[in-house]
Amino acid sequence: MAARRLHEFVRALRGAGVRVSPVEAEEAFRAAALLGYHPRDRFRETLALTLVKSQAERPDFDACFEAFFHFEDADADGSDGDSSDPVPAAPSAEEGGGEGLEPAAAALAAQDPSRLDQTLAEAAARIDFTAMQVITQQGLYARRLLMNMGMGAVDDEILRLDASPRGADQRRAEQLRDWRSQVRERALAHVRRQFELHGRAHGRALREHTLRAAPFRELREFQQVQELVRRLARRLARSHQRRQKKARRGALDARRTLASSLRYNAVPVELHWRQRRRLKAKVLVVCDVSSSVRDAARFLLQFLYAMTDVLPRVRSFAFAARFDEVTEDFDRYAPEVAVGRILDRVSGSGTDYGTMFQELEARCRGEIDRQTTVIILGDARNNDLPAGERHLADIARRARQVFWLNPEPPSRWNSGDAIMARYQPYCRAARRCASLNDLSRFTDELLRRLD
Repeated sequence: MAARRLHEFVRALRGAGVRVSPVEAEEAFRAAALLGYHPRDRFRETLALTLVKSQAERPDFDACFEAFFHFEDADADGSDGDSSDPVPAAPSAEEGGGEGLEPAAAALAAQDPSRLDQTLAEAAARIDFTAMQVITQQGLYARRLLMNMGMGAVDDEILRLDASPRGADQRRAEQLRDWRSQVRERALAHVRRQFELHGRAHGRALREHTLRAAPFRELREFQQVQELVRRLARRLARSHQRRQKKARRGALDARRTLASSLRYNAVPVELHWRQRRRLKAKVLVVCDVSSSVRDAARFLLQFLYAMTDVLPRVRSFAFAARFDEVTEDFDRYAPEVAVGRILDRVSGSGTDYGTMFQELEARCRGEIDRQTTVIILGDARNNDLPAGERHLADIARRARQVFWLNPEPPSRWNSGDAIMARYQPYCRAARRCASLNDLSRFTDELLRRLD
């Protein structure tokens, strides 16, 4: 079995939701090369030991393996790959079958069902099904599979017999046509299975790409967005944990290393590292949940609370017509439930940023210090009320850093009653945050700055 087939199987596994790293894939290839691909059960368990990381993933692995290597059992032991739907036998010589046919067509038509299944498996192994991306390509790939089997010779033979005036030749052509039709159905079934495997990976990637780039306001009706938010958060969390593990030991402490090497005749046997001083970082999040911004606030809050394993303690506030702390909502309820309760309780019209900053400063003045990161999400549309930037200036002076996320394009940050120019000087950075891609990039930047 070619290495390409194993690469295709790994891609199919990823499409089925089984996480496979490049290192794990390489280990599977080496194990398969060492232990061989037959018998089938041993081959399956070899791949499972190297590619499956939990019992929860095993059913998905088994289902993917059976679908992907559907015909390989015929190649392994000569048995039929699907006993409930075998490849049919060609018409016998007495029925007008292989006798009298052209050699290439006769050789294919003379194969018994088991050998024909093996021929189909060998032909399929020479096709890269991962390039199949749309359902309308299934007929093309089935045709390619049949040609790889040598069915072109049978097609030519059917045309030759059809042109013959003899009744026996006409009957033989019809029997061959029926047989070819049944083989084609078998080939189509295999192509459909391959499309389900590889098309699932393409479809999932395309769907995720589309959802990540879509504006927040268009995501409210997508149920799968909740899982996508959690998946993105887990991905960022794993990346952050790897960075932390790598950086935990700190830089090489040359002085201690040289001092300890004296007992070994100045050979640096023991390396000593400067341990990085870890700050006890805190995060304060303030979200405008008025009608124009509430969708962005919904996803920001869900995203941050999906990353509780790597983020420091998050204290959250929401405001529109009124200002309220919402941290306890996330302590008591799942993120999606908490967000719904917050929006029902706090959202409204008449956003007042000046009053919000004043109340935030009053509530958190003793807590905001050089370990505190403040994140503000809003469009800075203040309904022509006092800006209150002096309160934001005091918060920025006390905090480690202030970030502002604005769902609107920068060209609108100071249009109408929007006053971003009044607040931006007190922010370490102001970013547009209108999609999950924007949110993911900001969260990754935040984690790096908190390291």
